[in-house]
Amino acid sequence: MALKCAVELRLADIIDSHGRPISLSQIASGINSPSADISYLARIMRYMVRKEIFTAHPPSDGGETLFGLNQKSRLLTHDSEGSITSFITMQHNPWLLEPWHRLGQCIKGGGTAFLKAHGCELWDLASRNPVIIGGCCWCYGRKCS
Repeated sequence: MALKCAVELRLADIIDSHGRPISLSQIASGINSPSADISYLARIMRYMVRKEIFTAHPPSDGGETLFGLNQKSRLLTHDSEGSITSFITMQHNPWLLEPWHRLGQCIKGGGTAFLKAHGCELWDLASRNPVIIGGCCWCYGRKCS
């Protein structure tokens, strides 16, 4: 969910737009919100650094830690070649997450988790309404040809 949060807030795009590592306050100012909570942002960024999604550059002069991009976080920029943002958004869609909560029912009584959660199979739902699962399943939200 931290990864989904980073994609939704476009954290990689904000850092990328500066062309260099930037501080939390600079990241917060790039978020489209008049009241961004820096303490929550700091938690997300620390977690993402621990998972090696972003880099952290401790201050040498007592200033703020600067956060930067690496190979992994560059995949989170929305307009980059090889961006995985649409895939992450689709994978965290409630329609695709809900079946995971039904796995115990499947073990106890058989059947598929998606059917138990939604009353139909994934591909039936996708053929009727691909927008529900974040766009076309095959192209992860890009326009289909």
